[in-house]
Amino acid sequence: MKITTKSRYAVEALVSLASQSQGKYAINLQNISKQTDISVSYLEQIFSNLKTAELIDSHKGPGGGYWLTRPPEAVSIGDIMRAVDQGKGSATDGLDGEIWRDLAIKMESYMDSISLATLIPPSSNNPDLPDANLIHKKVDQKKAKKMLSNLKPMIAQSPKRMAIDIGSIANSVFSWGGQLNSKALKT
Repeated sequence: MKITTKSRYAVEALVSLASQSQGKYAINLQNISKQTDISVSYLEQIFSNLKTAELIDSHKGPGGGYWLTRPPEAVSIGDIMRAVDQGKGSATDGLDGEIWRDLAIKMESYMDSISLATLIPPSSNNPDLPDANLIHKKVDQKKAKKMLSNLKPMIAQSPKRMAIDIGSIANSVFSWGGQLNSKALKT
């Protein structure tokens, strides 16, 4: 087993996926790319291998993205590395080849002992990333009604303020342009 750039990026991408989705949402590659600073095109290659290995699944369209097929506790770092670096072993011929085989076996065993869950940060709420899955979340009805009731007075006064500022409310782009021109000429 070799530790390649591709396998390191795959582990980093799946940590990001697991921490963002929390097992509930599909996460798009743009969000993962933004958090990991790995290009979307490279993530597409990696995720193709991970999907073939059935570590992730996906759906297309609005709200589409990727998710883990198993809980993070059931995905080992070894699983991820084997998925993206299939058949990339090292030649182990001769006397010293036995040492390298033993080392590869121990390394593979060690990587299999580390689960993806152990790499997920305890607080995975990342305020820098937009929540592209807002559509899938349940809305707290009480909070939504309270927010709407707070906005109603502002919305009701908005046209009145505009009428005071402009004089009347335009009903088309052309009349609005005319009002702006006439106001600009007066000043």
